[in-house]
Amino acid sequence: MTTIELKPTKALQLLEDAIAFNSSASEELILNINKMRDDGTPRDTIDVFLNELLAKGPDQPLPFWTISKRMARISRRARMASLRRTLDVTTPPLTENESNVDNREQASQRRRRALFALLRSLGNESEDGSKEPFIVRLEKRAIKAEKDDPANLRNRLPEGLETPEYDIIASAIKGGKNVEIRRYKPYSVCAVSMNKPRPTDSSKTDAKVQMPEMSGAGSFGALAGYLFGKNEASTAMKMTTPVFTSPLNEGDRQMEFVLPSNYWASVSSAPKPFADSGVTLQEKKASERAVIMFGGYAAKKEVDRRKKELVAALLKDPEWRMADEEVTVAQYNDPFTVPWKRLNEVSVAVVKR
Repeated sequence: MTTIELKPTKALQLLEDAIAFNSSASEELILNINKMRDDGTPRDTIDVFLNELLAKGPDQPLPFWTISKRMARISRRARMASLRRTLDVTTPPLTENESNVDNREQASQRRRRALFALLRSLGNESEDGSKEPFIVRLEKRAIKAEKDDPANLRNRLPEGLETPEYDIIASAIKGGKNVEIRRYKPYSVCAVSMNKPRPTDSSKTDAKVQMPEMSGAGSFGALAGYLFGKNEASTAMKMTTPVFTSPLNEGDRQMEFVLPSNYWASVSSAPKPFADSGVTLQEKKASERAVIMFGGYAAKKEVDRRKKELVAALLKDPEWRMADEEVTVAQYNDPFTVPWKRLNEVSVAVVKR
């Protein structure tokens, strides 16, 4: 069994340096975490390592005075408090009603993921002589992102990736913040069930996923494998955006990758998936949908909240109503994008009243 070479005390020191003024410290910490994964360190062992880093770092008991951002310039604990607040913006703590085992583990997983994303972002900060620690800069961005308008949210679209085409036919329905009505043009997707188990030897059909502990990682790997050349034609295609999740049948959902646009007119011209991959090719017809945009992570709690906002707005709208209650979730950014640069959407089909 592979063991972790990075000692907890060294990891904590690197974290303290990374949130202060040393961008190379975050890079070193990320390299060590990635090395654990590449060397085959068990997922549970890595989770324990990250949980301990959180417990001894931002989630440790901190004195009340650390609320001051000014103190972060000179105080290690104040910087840890800034890191905690940034994590809390992106991964809100559980309420008492959500404190069952499954919810606690999901929340813990999101917090580990958010920490890793923050480390990547800290590594991109410039050591420009500013007196403001890296983490304080990131905290300000995270707070500002909570108030983003549709234009700023749309600017988070990844550059250079194709996405389904649509026309905005209503940009601000009554009572709906960041809600718009879109008329989508036809496009095609590759799709896979999120509940069915993957093949025993999935390496023949699936791409390797960097964070296999993430929810939906198996489905993501299946679709990425198909798109990157594990298909009957051995044809690699360009990555697109977003990743959709939508209802499949009772108790199941499917994950969908958008195919490149040269397959939108006729999905039959796309490379055929391997028979045992579970991947199917589907055409999406032109449709009208109500869409609400938001940042952060598309966790179930957040998706449910946004769905309620969308439904409430449609109930007040004099022109549009829901065609059905099936909700589709779209996530536009890669899993390592920091929450305040992420774009997500919840949408439902609509018709004229």
